[in-house]
Amino acid sequence: MSDGVGEPRTEAEGELALARIAMSEGETGHAATHLGNALAADPSLPAVYEALRLLDAGGNALALFPVTKEGAYIGAAAARSYLLARAGAADEALQLLCQVTRAEPTKPWGTADWLNAPGLAGALDPDKAAHALIGLAQVLPDPVGADQAVPLLPFLDVARGVAARLQDPLLLAAMSGLARRLGPADEAIAWCQRAEPFDQGATAAIMLGYALRSAGQLEEMHEAWQRALSRDPGNVPLYVDIAEDLALRGYRAEGLAWLDRALLIEPGHEKAFPSACEMRFAQDGNISHLIGLTDWWRAHPECGYADTMLAKACHGHAWLNLVPPPSEAISNVLAQVAERHPELGSISDLEVSLSVSALEAPSAMAAAAAAMPRLVVQVQSIPEPDIRVPLAGGSYQVWTYEGSRAVPAVGPPSPAAVAALRAVAGSGNWTHPIAAYDRAVHLSGISIGDLLGLMAHVLPVPDQPGWNEVARKIPAYWPRCAQVWACLGLLHHRAEEPWPTSARRAVLIDLVYGVEDWVTDAAMFALVVAAWMDAELRSEVAQVVGHRFVDAFRAYQQREVTVVQSMAHLALATPGLETQVALLARDLLTRAQGGGELPADPDGRPAAS
Repeated sequence: MSDGVGEPRTEAEGELALARIAMSEGETGHAATHLGNALAADPSLPAVYEALRLLDAGGNALALFPVTKEGAYIGAAAARSYLLARAGAADEALQLLCQVTRAEPTKPWGTADWLNAPGLAGALDPDKAAHALIGLAQVLPDPVGADQAVPLLPFLDVARGVAARLQDPLLLAAMSGLARRLGPADEAIAWCQRAEPFDQGATAAIMLGYALRSAGQLEEMHEAWQRALSRDPGNVPLYVDIAEDLALRGYRAEGLAWLDRALLIEPGHEKAFPSACEMRFAQDGNISHLIGLTDWWRAHPECGYADTMLAKACHGHAWLNLVPPPSEAISNVLAQVAERHPELGSISDLEVSLSVSALEAPSAMAAAAAAMPRLVVQVQSIPEPDIRVPLAGGSYQVWTYEGSRAVPAVGPPSPAAVAALRAVAGSGNWTHPIAAYDRAVHLSGISIGDLLGLMAHVLPVPDQPGWNEVARKIPAYWPRCAQVWACLGLLHHRAEEPWPTSARRAVLIDLVYGVEDWVTDAAMFALVVAAWMDAELRSEVAQVVGHRFVDAFRAYQQREVTVVQSMAHLALATPGLETQVALLARDLLTRAQGGGELPADPDGRPAAS
């Protein structure tokens, strides 16, 4: 923090004080260590550079800051770059400082005063300096945020001086990447336009396209990239860039055509294939594209772009990226009460009487009771089919009923289980189902009894600003999410057991066919994730999810089923789902959004009005 406020500056000043003491006692080695520590804490503290000058009074301080093949402590490397600049070794100094900045680009290394020295650009070898600056640009975001850019601007000033002397068109074009990240795009465009006439290949035109994109000149960008492809028709990454830009501008079909051309050149390209899967899913919503991407990623785990594209495809989709919020009447009332009493910070002391027309999901009732212990609920009816009756018998259950009151069928979870789930769930939603599965591995040591207890007993909200805000607006959302994570934890329970005879399969299927509840679709989601992970499970999971959704739909023809739309989203996320069931799910969601009549079920039964 260059303004002297905050812990980095305090730490740097402390290290500087220790360095001065060591210098006064002739302990130059100790002084060098403390000065390196000071730079690592706050590279913008001018007094550190003054102390380095004093330490280098005899001209031999470089030996105190060695850089070996194994590397060097970052503060020592920064100190060495400063001393190299003082010694006239400007090329080596710039290269080392760029390496330091690459390692920790958010710290203000560019505030070292030697970068602003008059005549520095003239003292540098243009080619060597360009290579160093290009390397720095590659680790920076595009564009760099305004706050982060300020301490990096001295590097841009150096680049400007280097560009004026640079003869190599490829290096000039590549160095434009630093200009477009840190400064006006017009400058980057000018460097590329100066370079392109002398470049027989595609590099200058490619970099010009990026610079034009930063300037918002998209048609000109497209023209530059087409020129580049005419010179390098096998450049698959450029096909991908063109395709993704077209899709971003709303021309997805044209973008897919470019990707198809790229895949003809290299069918399994590490960017073209994931991008095509994401784009096809965005076009038609067919989950098979994401399953294909997942399977491909499993065969190519080194491809980080698959992760990026899968996250992009799943973003904002129910279950693929987030748990659908509760939709019960009692959950809606809970949210309304919380909205009307924000000054309380908590609604736990309110006395509220509520009448609901029909019995609702037991987890929703439990969440409301936990949020408002003085809540009194009157249930007017229990319509058929009875929500309290499981669809199939099983050994595992979360709820049992005493009349119309649901009570936990299992005891409370252990404190260790509660802490583990809150730690895992505290990070919020997942980027995609594979990420959810991976994160849930931290719940693998929890017993089945505890995992069921985590679903039956409402847990404290994680003490985090984000979750606290969510709990104030949608009090029932956290309990719903906690149940989902508990079901994901079941996927990792005794993972060495063969799936067909495993405890984890038995528990999840019992929960799917148990009483109608949030636990039902939470368990369905865990099965869907299992099918994403393992192709051998897909046929069975498609049958279970499909049958459970159709059962819920049939009940929905007679009464309210608050989780039926959630189940429809899950059905559409299930690989290998029967086509007729998928059409039913899609039609249900379409009509629910538009307020139309319900479709007929797969057996041709007419929908209730």
